Amino acid sequence: MSADAPLSPEEAKALQFLDRQPGEWYCTHCWARAVGVDVRFIHRFSTILPTLTALAAGYEAMADGPCKVCDARRPGGTVLKSARSVRSRGTPVGA
Repeated sequence: MSADAPLSPEEAKALQFLDRQPGEWYCTHCWARAVGVDVRFIHRFSTILPTLTALAAGYEAMADGPCKVCDARRPGGTVLKSARSVRSRGTPVGA
């Protein structure tokens, strides 16, 4: 994926999911499960997401961040998570 190339169907599906949950953080494992896409693809996508100028304005990714799904399930903070978290800022791209 590049900033100039059109989104693949998997990328579009992944971003649409985040857009329906503005402001909510998801680890790459929970994001992949929710979207029905391979976690390896989602992890690679989350890694390049902040570098894409056309998309960076509306999305955020971080290492070892929170997750709406994992954090709600863990009874003592002992569950392993993926190395990255992502979210939609809830602002339209280009705004």
